[in-house]
Amino acid sequence: MNRSRGAIGAVCLCVLLVASACGDAAITPTPSSSPRSASPPAATASPSPSPTPVASFSAGTLADIAALRASLKKTPNDPDILRALGLALLQRVRETADPSLYAQAEQALTRAQKLAPNDPLILVGIGGLQLGKHQFAAALKTATNALKLDPTLEPAKAIEVDARVELGQYDEAIVATQELIGLNVDITSLARVSYLRELHGNLDGAIAAMRQASESPALAPENTAYVTTLLGNLLVYAGKPDEAAAAYESVLQLVPDHAAAIAGLGRLAVGRGDLVEAASRFEKAAAILPLPEYVIALGETHEAARNKKAAARSYALARAETELFQAAGVDVDLELGLFEADHGDKAGALRLAEKSYAKRQTIRTSDLLAWANHRVGREDQAAKYSTEALRLGSRDPLLIYHAGMIALANGDKKSARSHLADALAIDPGFSATGAAAARAALAGLGSAP
Repeated sequence: MNRSRGAIGAVCLCVLLVASACGDAAITPTPSSSPRSASPPAATASPSPSPTPVASFSAGTLADIAALRASLKKTPNDPDILRALGLALLQRVRETADPSLYAQAEQALTRAQKLAPNDPLILVGIGGLQLGKHQFAAALKTATNALKLDPTLEPAKAIEVDARVELGQYDEAIVATQELIGLNVDITSLARVSYLRELHGNLDGAIAAMRQASESPALAPENTAYVTTLLGNLLVYAGKPDEAAAAYESVLQLVPDHAAAIAGLGRLAVGRGDLVEAASRFEKAAAILPLPEYVIALGETHEAARNKKAAARSYALARAETELFQAAGVDVDLELGLFEADHGDKAGALRLAEKSYAKRQTIRTSDLLAWANHRVGREDQAAKYSTEALRLGSRDPLLIYHAGMIALANGDKKSARSHLADALAIDPGFSATGAAAARAALAGLGSAP
């Protein structure tokens, strides 16, 4: 299990930041994570005012959906209302992790497009939907079409960035991010700069951009909470767990039931070896937002605590949740492959890995292909794709842990010792079971931290 914005445990939802201003809704999905060369210009964003706690940001979305549906009864062929309804439903997916809402959002946006085929904001909504379902090539095409209609449309450019990142087109994503920064220096562009820097191993630069994003005037309290949680994750990777904990706690003051921040505190507890607190945090996060990421983390915590029955229940629930996303048309080959490699059908994991890699060559599909090959004993292939997974210099501890275990299986003790120690130094809470395996392997090498 890892914290990547590109994958949330067994099932990833591309994050959607939904804004509504002057009657026009715009949706900007944030990516999985940012380019050494894509540096933001000097920012002039003023700090946000003292936050007011938000009891439930989802209540507002429900009210919006109800109001929009009521309006549609009066004017059923209004493309603006249909567009706004589609975007609100996508926001609701973000808040509830209910993939069945994708079909309703798609219906609204498709109707809107038929009524107003030259509205680029409708295309932005469709692109956001495609990102959420991991249809990245389609999302890139949709973003391109939207930008033809309006080259200055920031959310369309953001969709282009996200799609290129998830397709492994990193150089093109850097260029698109520079263009996005040229349109506006705000939470949308800064989050993407941060992610590209993170992908390339530039944690200091990633933190600087994400800190700037978290201090920028946000579209909604939950948007601020989201980027502040990402800042916390980066601070963990930078070896600053106390600052990370403070970031997560500040999120919970703003949005008390923010699942990602609660899970962040759970991972910090895993890192400290407090599996009881970790299980409590993950259980709470999963109760708020039923994403497989949190359920898998809970299962791994139970497994590390030698509670096999509880772990098995969590893994079964994660698989069931994954099936719901599949039924809704979400491509989960990457996320499911990683889950099966660790906790299920290893041969099936390899098939999923090969399928995912054939569609897009990213550092994460390379990592999955490496790990799946390792899990079935194909160590030469594992080493090949592990090297490919590390090609950007990412400091993701999961990728580095995988590299260490693969190096060990190939008899390269020096690299194994270096990678495994590095993964634990970056984030000893990246996975309760993975961290335990890394420590055991290091102990066998005579160098346990």
